[in-house]
Amino acid sequence: MNMAERKILLVDDDECVQSLIKRALASPSCQILSALNGVEAIPMAQSEKPDLIILDIFMPTMDGKETIKELRRDHKTQMIPIMMLTGSGELVDKIVGFELGADDYVTKPFEMEELRARVQSMCRRNNRDLSANPLTRLPGNSMIEEHVTRRIREKKPFAFFYIDIDNFKAYNDVYGYTKGDHVIQETAAILLDVLKNMGQPDDFLGHIGGDDFVLITRPESAESLAMAIKDEFDRQAPSYYSLEDRAKGYVSTQDRLGIERRFPLITLTIAIATTEKRNLCHYGKAVDIVSEIKRFLKTMPERKGSAYLIDRRSDLVPTEQQR
Repeated sequence: MNMAERKILLVDDDECVQSLIKRALASPSCQILSALNGVEAIPMAQSEKPDLIILDIFMPTMDGKETIKELRRDHKTQMIPIMMLTGSGELVDKIVGFELGADDYVTKPFEMEELRARVQSMCRRNNRDLSANPLTRLPGNSMIEEHVTRRIREKKPFAFFYIDIDNFKAYNDVYGYTKGDHVIQETAAILLDVLKNMGQPDDFLGHIGGDDFVLITRPESAESLAMAIKDEFDRQAPSYYSLEDRAKGYVSTQDRLGIERRFPLITLTIAIATTEKRNLCHYGKAVDIVSEIKRFLKTMPERKGSAYLIDRRSDLVPTEQQR
């Protein structure tokens, strides 16, 4: 993983060590800020909001331990990952650092490759943690876009699923948000189970938020996965309702205009764009296509149960052989 557009704050009173670390992490897309002690580092962290702080433990004026305490007290800096640099291999010093709020450590003298690998790992993990949906712990918007962009950059064919729960607001209004959250978690579990049983190692599942999910797979797997998701959701969905509502096949509540209406049991709308016949050259185009398909599926008259649709239109220029 490249440390694309990363900002790292390096705090060490030894300028030789700073120089070594800067060389190890040098990258056009990685900005490295420097401070000689905690007194300099704290206001810099507050104003610059780095993605990672690499912090020497033994420094004059304000040492690393006190600096960690101050950083963790301030809401502006309390979530920034901190890697300790320590000249001590003593276990007790490492434990104290972790207890104060550090996330990792490297012992001096360090190997450049190890330092680089640890920094990349921390940045990657932090990006996942910030992106993850708190309800399902699935990757969120930034990781979804990053995954699609990487597939496009590497010219890997893919199918992009947009999965939305129909009539979910009505379900929430009748049964409450706790049960609504349970339905979202169960939907995530269904998607994960289908991928586990039928998917490929490079498949990806993300949670945009609310009742919206994204799944990315190979184009040849799209139809079978969509059918399996649709069938399993429709099998489980009635169990989320009372026996009375299940027998009726609907719930009654007010719509967005305040008018009392009947809403069918929840189903899934699964809109799919693939690179088979479309040039999905950027993330936004994939989103635009599935949004159009989703609108079409949701307005289908007298639709029963979950539904999926794969975009079969083509915008690719045929090759000489195909003409």
